[in-house]
Amino acid sequence: MKKGLTLLAALLILFPLAPAGALVEQSPLLDTAFVMLEEGNPILERYNEITGANVEARYKYGLPYFFGGKNEIYLMKVWKAWETTHYFRAGEKYVYGFDCAGYINWIATQNGLPELDSLSNMILHWGKYGEKNHLPIKEVPYDELKDYLAVGDYLVGKHSGRHIMMYIGTLADYGYTAEDVPELRDYLDYPILINSGGNPFHYLWYLQYIEENGLNCNSTNGGVCIYIVGVPVDQVPHQIGDERQTYYYFDMEGYMLTVYDIFTCTSYVWFRP
Repeated sequence: MKKGLTLLAALLILFPLAPAGALVEQSPLLDTAFVMLEEGNPILERYNEITGANVEARYKYGLPYFFGGKNEIYLMKVWKAWETTHYFRAGEKYVYGFDCAGYINWIATQNGLPELDSLSNMILHWGKYGEKNHLPIKEVPYDELKDYLAVGDYLVGKHSGRHIMMYIGTLADYGYTAEDVPELRDYLDYPILINSGGNPFHYLWYLQYIEENGLNCNSTNGGVCIYIVGVPVDQVPHQIGDERQTYYYFDMEGYMLTVYDIFTCTSYVWFRP
């Protein structure tokens, strides 16, 4: 018991508790991140309403995912993939966007933060980073992580490949209640994160975009979207996918809130840049 109380006291010194009932506050990091969401995104709309910000989506369907995409000057141009993955074929054309690290790195550098290290280094190199950056909160229940995380913290995880996301608060921070999103009544205090990652909605949206603009290219399997973390997939009411990947999601006012399955990660870290 004494050891547990000592750890809790240390956590409270490092990461003081957020005020009870606090709503999201305007942040340059969020202003930057949210411009890459699609028009009408409910989190973006609530952010503007709560904070008085006037962030507008840069692209109608949001920014698409593009494997290896890191350079802002190529965004939304038709570009050839240079590597074959589950969803991309080397030499075939797609609409260029950021990949996960490209997107988070863009947010960081737009706000004067250092460029990201490799995701493997961020997870593994304790000698380089230590507890200053690796938040020691893996044993904290998911509905209490909000008390130790700050907007702009990263979650870096590994399934078959590594992925990085940025913490943006909780559904409660954006004013959601059980009446608003009944499927999520038990998860209003769980962390939500923004990322450029897999999302079947983007595939359909970019099929429309390609047709509307007369482009000769393939659609993408994802884009900038919001995930929730800490929910076991067997408690998630909806799923969609194919032989390559299954997405588990909640229907949140018509928005597909995807679950990041942290329980099947082979490694992960909460990281403070």
